[in-house]
Amino acid sequence: MSRLTQPPVKDGDDINAASLNDRFTQFTQTNLNQFNTRDAAIDLPQFKGGVLRFMAPALYTQSIGYNDWRHTADTTVTGQSTGAAPHIVSDSGGTPTDLSFGATGLTLNQNEDMLRVYWDLSVRPRWEGTRPYTSSDLIWTFSTGGSTANVFSGYGCWAFWLQWDVTSNGLTNFVNVPGQADFNSIVTGSRGGNPLASCQSTSVVQSVVETGGAPNNGKLSGGVLTIPVGWTAVDGAWHYHPTSGNQTIYGLRIVFSGPFGAYNVGATNYLIRADNVAGDARLDYNGGGITALKMRVK
Repeated sequence: MSRLTQPPVKDGDDINAASLNDRFTQFTQTNLNQFNTRDAAIDLPQFKGGVLRFMAPALYTQSIGYNDWRHTADTTVTGQSTGAAPHIVSDSGGTPTDLSFGATGLTLNQNEDMLRVYWDLSVRPRWEGTRPYTSSDLIWTFSTGGSTANVFSGYGCWAFWLQWDVTSNGLTNFVNVPGQADFNSIVTGSRGGNPLASCQSTSVVQSVVETGGAPNNGKLSGGVLTIPVGWTAVDGAWHYHPTSGNQTIYGLRIVFSGPFGAYNVGATNYLIRADNVAGDARLDYNGGGITALKMRVK
């Protein structure tokens, strides 16, 4: 590495514009290279093999949804039954807020690159009608008089997941990312869902909160209290590392559906649709963002 040899100012030296300009000439660089910059001057986790091997060569970001942080307006989506296509997160005019990687897309090299995706969205789950989600199979017994009440059926979440387009920059051929399904494969009866193994880009937000008074001898006192979820945030992350050939991606987007609940068959856990109450479920959403980072791992 080059070394600066400028001596310090001594007694009697002139200090004026010309002398100061001359003194700092050595600090002027027209470019950075391996001769005038050492790795200790750089954030080392971002580099490997010198400055020509930047480990984060591409970063993309996009606002999504209806961006009104004061929540003076929002988009409302009604719950969906088995077979329905998910709702695409869109702007106030209904245009999908896709993250585009441009005309040539973003290429990930096999065993060398990784895509890291992070997103968030402001949401408000709620219900129409009077507790349409109760179940006769779930009952609370109150300690005051021994009365009972049917309570939340367990179908209490909305699911959000990631789709990509790997065909063209026209962004008209979005499909679920690897490891993610659409919750429409029949699990029981006529109800669709996903095993958790097929929810690899899924994030969920609860749709209702119910509680009761303080327990007394193992029983709840008072009535059932339904607490609105209110405006909250849902967010997600997904990492992808191609191992069977290079992969070019042209766009990403967030979709969602609901309501869903837990279901089990043997050793397999599922999220399945709550078709019987889907028409009463609502989800309001506002704004958020999505970020995609290409990282080099080799």
